[in-house]
Amino acid sequence: MQIDDSQEQERHETVEELSALLFVVQEMGRRLANETHGASYELILELNEVLHQARTQIELIQAGSPIA
Repeated sequence: MQIDDSQEQERHETVEELSALLFVVQEMGRRLANETHGASYELILELNEVLHQARTQIELIQAGSPIA
């Protein structure tokens, strides 16, 4: 099944938007970690690691995009 140019452009835009959203969420996670102490701190660090992994995956997807 071949994807036409408009579908590929839509895919590219979606990946770009997701990347931007993840950037904002990562920044919020960092801010939360800086403001948090106690039992929740470790959970927030784990969340930030997952967010980092997700952002790394999006970057790989972007690198493989023919429009990038």
